[in-house]
Amino acid sequence: MNKNIEILFFGKLKETWNTNKLKLKTNSDDIESLYTEILSKAAQTPHKESIKVAINDEFVDWQTAITDGDCIAFLPPASGG
Repeated sequence: MNKNIEILFFGKLKETWNTNKLKLKTNSDDIESLYTEILSKAAQTPHKESIKVAINDEFVDWQTAITDGDCIAFLPPASGG
């Protein structure tokens, strides 16, 4: 079933996807498969192991299910300074 979702990119990931937001219809069932789907839109492949993911402002793991209307955020590692 198609799900209408919004994807937000933060930090360096905005440069990787050349945007800070994507609206997308997807058949992906979880974050892992969604990430694989959107990699085709990326300018380069980021290190997945360092990316944090949130759905509707709550941190989740890569196997978390996606539902229609979700807002999914991909966050790079925090940099100190």
